[in-house]
Amino acid sequence: MKWFFRIVAYTVFVALVIVIVTIVFSGVGYLFKPGFFTQFPRSGMSEGGIFPSLVGSLLLIIVVFLITIPVGLFGTIFISEFAPRRFSILLQSLVATMNSIPSIVYGLFGLSFFCVKLGFGTSLISASLTLSTMAIPFFMNSAVEFTRAVPRELREGVIALGANKIQSTLMVLRASKSGLLTAVILTLGRAFSETAPILVTGAVFYATKLPSKITDPVMTLPTSIYAIVMNLGEKAQWMAKGMASLMVLIMIAIYSVVQILRRNKDE
Repeated sequence: MKWFFRIVAYTVFVALVIVIVTIVFSGVGYLFKPGFFTQFPRSGMSEGGIFPSLVGSLLLIIVVFLITIPVGLFGTIFISEFAPRRFSILLQSLVATMNSIPSIVYGLFGLSFFCVKLGFGTSLISASLTLSTMAIPFFMNSAVEFTRAVPRELREGVIALGANKIQSTLMVLRASKSGLLTAVILTLGRAFSETAPILVTGAVFYATKLPSKITDPVMTLPTSIYAIVMNLGEKAQWMAKGMASLMVLIMIAIYSVVQILRRNKDE
């Protein structure tokens, strides 16, 4: 039986490598094309570069970070340190349930609530709030496990030395900082790669200028790839391949950092 699982594992690994290598090598050459990162797209995205998509994705991730991490961290602290046990279990189950909801459902929620109900329209803030609504449970689901992994003896020892509950909580956060940083990186990586929530709340497929305020729509890398593949001809496919290759390389870098952090924690 052991050999069977080994063959399955090797098969999955080889398939994954083939997919990654195919995507990267099909577009990595375009990353060195002059103006690819610094120019606006032209001629129906068949010429020029990805500058507005790159800036749009960066702005989106910054706003998501500013919303998600403080809210998610406070929620994590409440669940793991302050909430009564039964209520904590209920909240954690709710977080896990929200984490399993398909991203398009969050997109439809953001469209109906942030875009229509609150009147933000198709904008950077609508997309950011929608992604944050999805990212907060994802962050908390991991962060709670990291804080609860801190030995109970540490909490009791700190309190025995005269610390109050807040000081004890700060000590727990300090002890689990590597895990929390891992959760932050994974959450931003998840938000960076999402398409559906942005597609219906904040994305435009073609822009000749950068957003000047948070109520302006943005171009992003994943939505631009979708727009090119679904709506444009063969002349524009090179740009989609270049952006796809860039996104895969960024995701590899993100998860490599996560593995390094986990290895350092284990050591």
